[in-house]
Amino acid sequence: MQDFRATVLYLTDNPTLGGTIRILQSWLLLAPGRGVQPCVVTPPGSRFAEWLDAHAIPRTESEMPWFNARRPWRTAADIFRVGRWAKARGVQVVHCNEHNVYPYGAWLARWLRVPIVCHMRFIVGADFARWAFGGRRAPDALLWTSRQQREDCAEAMAGLVPDERQHLVPLGLDLAQFGTRVEQREPTRRGWNVGPGQVVVGQACALRARKRLEEFIEVVAGLAEKDPRVVGVLAGDAMPGDEDYRDRLQRLVAEPRYRPHVRMLGNIDDIEPFYQGIDIAVSTSEYETFGNSVCEAMACGRPVVGYTGGSVAEVVGDTGRIVATGDTAALSSALATLVDNAALRSELGTAARTRVRDEYSPARSFERVSRIYETLVH
Repeated sequence: MQDFRATVLYLTDNPTLGGTIRILQSWLLLAPGRGVQPCVVTPPGSRFAEWLDAHAIPRTESEMPWFNARRPWRTAADIFRVGRWAKARGVQVVHCNEHNVYPYGAWLARWLRVPIVCHMRFIVGADFARWAFGGRRAPDALLWTSRQQREDCAEAMAGLVPDERQHLVPLGLDLAQFGTRVEQREPTRRGWNVGPGQVVVGQACALRARKRLEEFIEVVAGLAEKDPRVVGVLAGDAMPGDEDYRDRLQRLVAEPRYRPHVRMLGNIDDIEPFYQGIDIAVSTSEYETFGNSVCEAMACGRPVVGYTGGSVAEVVGDTGRIVATGDTAALSSALATLVDNAALRSELGTAARTRVRDEYSPARSFERVSRIYETLVH
């Protein structure tokens, strides 16, 4: 790696500073130390673009359109424009930060005549896999965020991408940048009007049906009815298309039984104070390919109680309490145990932060990625 040098073009359709962008931010800062010169394509109007400008990382904008047989010139013209920009910077590898930009990225990489890396962010079905990765469209390297994700996609991916091109690259957080703002715990709790003896149970995520947030609300309210120390907080907002689900949750929380016990906080861009303010993190998601929110809670030293949820159990390990997806009785029991035992909460929280440090470090994951780049370029 000492003599390795490469210019890598990262494509992302995430316009925010959360989710799939968080690990990319860490990688971009680590890249020069690994011999990688990054440049980035973002969607128009991206908040991430502002961050890139602040860190002097070259970027351009594109909607990264998929080919449409009725209007092929739209994609072709965009690829020509972005391709010329990338070629002027000597791009040697195209890296799709989310697999939904891969159809565009594959054409761009073909135009540039460079290898392409695709980071799988969700599970995919066989139809999409064949369409995106079949035949000569297979990427030169495919990155999975968890073992569970790879296992769950194995049937859909069968025969499309050789095993030697598939790599496990978990996500993670830089603990020098996230999980350090402990001084914000008390101001955050005061803002929620939470007293010193209360135990705050929280969940932060996009408000969508697969998160099963009505079960979170039901469980927390049930605990609070038995133990007035319990307070529930829910952070997040609906993604486009999920507004009806958000509205349903708001109506639920407004009902007399739930209103005193659970608070919906809306979208929070700076999420760390939320995790500093809670005592126990919850995940009721029925499926996560990695679970960034779980990792964020762990980085702040908070124990996680959650459903198996795809890879949630894999990420949490033995630093929290995992129950079968949909088993609200078991979820309630696990939460009640931690509500009653502050020492156990502290022990598990310390172990959780250590697990993030040891298993989910951006430096560790980018070392794996940069080795992949090296094999592709040389």
